[in-house]
Amino acid sequence: MAIAAVVAALAVSLLWLPGGDGGVRLAADTPGTPGTEPVSAPLRIVQANIKSNMSTAKTKADIAAVYAQRPDFVTFNEVTYRPDSWLTPAGYQLWRTPGAFTGETPVAWNTARWNMVAQGTWMISNKLRKQPSKEFELGKRYANWVSLQSNIGERISVISTHFAPRSGYTKDQIEPSFKRLALLVDQLRAHGPVLVGGDLNVNYRAAAEYPRTTVTALGLTPVYDVTGAALPTGMYRNSTIDYILLASAGQYTVRGQSVRVVHSDHRQLTADLALTGSSASAFSPGTVLTDPRTSPRAVTALMVRSINLAPKGAVVHLATRDLKMAAVVKAIQQARKRGVHVQLLTSGKKVSAGERTLIKLLGTNVRKKSWVAHQRNWTRYHLPAASSLVSASGGTRALRIDSNRPLVKDAHKVATRAVVTIDKTSYDSLFVPFFKAAGRPL
Repeated sequence: MAIAAVVAALAVSLLWLPGGDGGVRLAADTPGTPGTEPVSAPLRIVQANIKSNMSTAKTKADIAAVYAQRPDFVTFNEVTYRPDSWLTPAGYQLWRTPGAFTGETPVAWNTARWNMVAQGTWMISNKLRKQPSKEFELGKRYANWVSLQSNIGERISVISTHFAPRSGYTKDQIEPSFKRLALLVDQLRAHGPVLVGGDLNVNYRAAAEYPRTTVTALGLTPVYDVTGAALPTGMYRNSTIDYILLASAGQYTVRGQSVRVVHSDHRQLTADLALTGSSASAFSPGTVLTDPRTSPRAVTALMVRSINLAPKGAVVHLATRDLKMAAVVKAIQQARKRGVHVQLLTSGKKVSAGERTLIKLLGTNVRKKSWVAHQRNWTRYHLPAASSLVSASGGTRALRIDSNRPLVKDAHKVATRAVVTIDKTSYDSLFVPFFKAAGRPL
């Protein structure tokens, strides 16, 4: 896939991610300090070089060892002629461009959590032998990559690669290969964090071999740099030649790393990570504007998605001066079916049909976990025209969205502005007036 097409494929609208436990005031009760950055659920990646000439039994045993670790992502090397069916047990999918060279480095992912939104294959090196030969072209290398989105909104790209060895006619290919890899990483990192796994055929622990200055300048960080421990991955001389690279390191927390001896001449390398800050959240602080001509539903979609992706046990506190929007009513109905608690505060002169529907569903007892309340004196409490407080959505435990217009159809006909915040301080500042307006004691 051409990079221009990749960028277009990745330019999707905002998506939102849930997470967290229940409770009426989860943001206030969750340990942490105001402004604490969100952290994703754990991520596990396994880098596995499956030696190309092993028997079927040993190959399948090594593949089973990979999946016994229940990884989110797998970067494979040397599996050109191993069928996809061997490499993808139930619950996983795989991407590669078939071919003697392009098919050697597939990426696999756990479909229970991740969905592919873009993919491609990228040339890393193309150094050919000086004389035509029937021997394998060691200098012809490709990377396969996927961009994934979790079922709760996280975005990440994963690249699998395998550099040419530092010997013979390919001995000068390490630094050029890093630079080619970095070109791909730069294209993908504009749309979220990037992980790279691969046998890079250069010993991290050998200062004369590993081009640290180049790798650092390219914005790539081996997990070894973060942990301070270079694990032996090559069975020959216990060299450290398999890598998991972070781009950018500030978007991750590294929780651990390990190696596992298998039948291959490479140990399997595993890293346990988490996304941090805005990388862990599909919500980004900022302002969303609608244009009646080009994007009339941007703010509505923002509000609806904050409800749609709230997980079981989360609490949605929704305030709107008026509620005449079927999409919002439907989102609340579906949220309750998932086990989300919904507390709705309105202020219209008349109770709308949608509100009556929700009163039947949620009740009006504000001492319970779900309810509908009506407050005519809206301005007294300094509430926005519409606001969504969600205790666990968008990768944060304190999502707040304020709109300058209520949730009514006419809002699509005029310019509307919504402000998104994902910090506990902002969430709590509206939490108290919301409950006072509803007549519920804190």
